[in-house]
Formats: sequence, structure tokens, C-alpha cells
Amino acid sequence: MKQVISVSRRTDIPAHYLNWLIERVNEGQVSVVSPFNPHQSRTVSLRPDDVHTLVFWSKNYRVLLDNVRYFRRYQNLLFHFTINDCPGLEPAIPPLPERLEQACQLIGIFGPERLAWRFDPLVFWNGGTQHNAGSFGRIAEHMAGLGVRRCIFSFAHWYSKCVTRANRHGFDYYDPPTAQKLEITDRLAQVAKGFGIVLQSCCGDDLTAVDNVEKAHCIDGNLLSALAGEPCDTARDTSQRKMCGCTKSVDIGSYEDQPCRHACLYCYANPVLRNARTIEDDLRRLTKRASATHRS
Repeated sequence: MKQVISVSRRTDIPAHYLNWLIERVNEGQVSVVSPFNPHQSRTVSLRPDDVHTLVFWSKNYRVLLDNVRYFRRYQNLLFHFTINDCPGLEPAIPPLPERLEQACQLIGIFGPERLAWRFDPLVFWNGGTQHNAGSFGRIAEHMAGLGVRRCIFSFAHWYSKCVTRANRHGFDYYDPPTAQKLEITDRLAQVAKGFGIVLQSCCGDDLTAVDNVEKAHCIDGNLLSALAGEPCDTARDTSQRKMCGCTKSVDIGSYEDQPCRHACLYCYANPVLRNARTIEDDLRRLTKRASATHRS
């Protein structure tokens, strides 16, 4: 059976490593190192005959939009596009209007059913008095106008390295209790419903008791099979977190060799750089490391 290829949960390949991906596509294969054992790797075929769907994940599709021709050889593509608005915590993300225009272009080429809008994550700080949820309605209205009918969301999960980073930057993050998350989710779900959009909750707390909220299946074998007109593996991906609803795929990214250069303060994929003093320092260090990796 053809494989679903995830590009990538571990880093933003479309934004930062697209040349690398194009080279691997031309070679027809990629070597993937296990994120759990750096001494273990395997070769994954990228030949179109072996790939069911390429599932992209990104916060910036500008480079890919300029290089769409390299992926025409694949029958099926799906794009996870994270579009929220929190510039203070996302120092290297393009301005919101530019990303909304990118969504328009992607949908113009591939159709709204192949774009999964992610308002992810919801971040709260200063005791919950500040957050990034205020722009949700404006973005939802725009995405609904493009024909998008679902939005995947989650609340920020504060892993230990995220806490270390937040503390280093003096960021007073706030993780709402479940009751407050349900209240916030209900407000967003009703806004989304008004635009004909269903919220899909990714991992984390079970929020599906809220009206207009479903469990997310970010990589959904049933959806991908329907879009492609041929089946793919619909078994649950047991390598993901317990609450994850994704079906099986092969992720070809690397946390270590392809560090994400967006430098988002809350992100689990953003490595802890203990000598950095500011987010800007993190970004410069990440950029230098990523450039050296890319040249090699």
C-alpha cells in the first residue's frame, strides 16, 4: 500500500528546507533518522508510485508557492497551514495579511478541501488576561470566504523545554484549567459556527463535549483516501501522543538536523538554546545552525 508522507511535524520544511526536499524528491528517496535513536535510520521512498499523499505542515508557504511545479508529479497533496496572529511570540512569521494571501493562492491552485487551517496553539499569559484568541473571528471570516470549513486548534502544551524557554524570556505563560478551556472553546466554536466552520480539537484535553467541536484527525486516512480516490492506511498512528487521532504516516523531518527558524516561544519543536538571552538571539542562533546544516 502507498505511504502517506508527513512533511513535517518536526520542523517547517516548506518554509526553511524546501530546496532540501526538492533534492530528495528528485532522488526519489530520503534517509530518515529516528527522533528517539540518532543511530537508527531508514530509507523512505519518495517515488510518486509509492506515495499516497504528501501532507505539508507550515506557517509560511511562500517558497513552496514559488516552486509548486516540483510537486506536480504527485497526485495528492494536503496542506496544514497554521494561521493565527501572535507576532510577539512568533518573531519570524510573515505578517498576517501575507499569510492570508498565501492561503488564497493555495486554495486557488488546489481547492479548499486540501487546506487544513490550524489556529494552533491558543496561548494565554499574564494570568490569562492576555492571549492570541482575539484575532480568531477575523481569520475565520476570511477562511470561510475561501471555502474552508474546518479549523484545527489546541491549547499550548507547556513541555519542560517550553517552560525553560518561557522562564528565560520572562514570559508569564498561563495554562488555563479544563473548565476555563471549555468556556474558551465554546466561545470560539460559536464564532466558527457562524461562519460555517467546525472546530477540531487536536490532542490535549477532550473538548468534544462542546457544541461544534470534533476530535481532530490531522492526518486522516479516510479523508485522504476519499480525496485521492484510492485507499491508504487508516489504522491509528501509535507513534503519536495518546490523544492523537492521526492515522499512519511517515514523517521525514528532523528536530536536530533541520531546526525550525520561526523561533516561536511556545513551540515544542523549537530547541532550548540555554545561552540565548532573547527571542532574537534564539532566532539568530537557529538561523546560523540551520544555514550550516543546509550547506552540508
